Amino acid sequence: MAIQLVTDQLSNVLDDTLRSQLVGNFKAIEKALNDLDGAQARLNSDQDKINQDLKNIKDDNKIRDANVQAIVNILTKYDVPIQIVNGKAVETEEGE
Repeated sequence: MAIQLVTDQLSNVLDDTLRSQLVGNFKAIEKALNDLDGAQARLNSDQDKINQDLKNIKDDNKIRDANVQAIVNILTKYDVPIQIVNGKAVETEEGE
């Protein structure tokens, strides 16, 4: 929604009408700036949430990778032919 300011209709005389028109313009500008501040605060909050979610995902991936590696290490210890290929545990032939 566009804010309509009084521009071309400003009074040419320095009177109460001009003052009222200018005050009205400043109030409209003030409201628009306050709305922008609120929108910026919401964007910042959303960005913080997204960054935290991304960090949590990365942490979860590290934990998962460590767990998979631990399982592969245990299975290897008991001579189960398995290894990690492209992030996946795969069974291998004996001696590979």
